[in-house]
Amino acid sequence: MRRTLVLISLLLACTPAGATGNPVLREGAAHSVPLHGSLIRPYDAPTNPYAPGHRGVDVAAPAGSPVRASAPGVVSFAGNVAGNLSVTVDHGDGVRTTYSYLSTIAAAAGRAVDRGDVVGATGSGHPGSGLGPHVHLAARRDGLYFDPLMLYVGSSHADLVSIVR
Repeated sequence: MRRTLVLISLLLACTPAGATGNPVLREGAAHSVPLHGSLIRPYDAPTNPYAPGHRGVDVAAPAGSPVRASAPGVVSFAGNVAGNLSVTVDHGDGVRTTYSYLSTIAAAAGRAVDRGDVVGATGSGHPGSGLGPHVHLAARRDGLYFDPLMLYVGSSHADLVSIVR
């Protein structure tokens, strides 16, 4: 698990050429990374749908950084949830991604988005967490949460691994 977190942290922290524009889709990945930053809180699967857990990942990035749609879809929600700005994109086939704790929203409900379209900007993050600016990324398939990082990694991890001798 620790090794996976290190690899995923590298994926999110390494800004590939062109990261300021349309994100690069990794080989075998269904979605591209919506923003580049540091993974500061991983997915923590609940034991059942009503149990405590962290149903997404938190990625730190400077306040106001663009947050992009990870794949084409239709914005199914854009607004305020319990005082926090969020955008949800329905990608079809039962998959929805949500981008939460935004400072601004740049997409409207019902709008079609392409991979890389800006849907919002990094906000202050989970209230009271003591963490710096970050975005909470979540993913659901047929209504059930799963680790959103699985959408972004793809089939090849060779560029994320370095052998230390």
